[in-house]
Amino acid sequence: MNVVVGVLGVVTLAIGGPDSLGEVELRIGGGTERYLAQAREAIAEGADVLVVRVLPGRVVDVERWIAPPGTV
Repeated sequence: MNVVVGVLGVVTLAIGGPDSLGEVELRIGGGTERYLAQAREAIAEGADVLVVRVLPGRVVDVERWIAPPGTV
């Protein structure tokens, strides 16, 4: 399950902050999978995120991702 650490995804259900769960869609192995997600800050639907940790119960800890200039 730790194979998703470092994977980029998109928020499909807003994350309300540290005390709430949202949902993210991750591109894995040529397809996509959805995981419950938590973050230290609120992150809106449609935002890009980076998976930084995997928790029990198919939950991932994410951080907002902003692509470095010149990489998009």
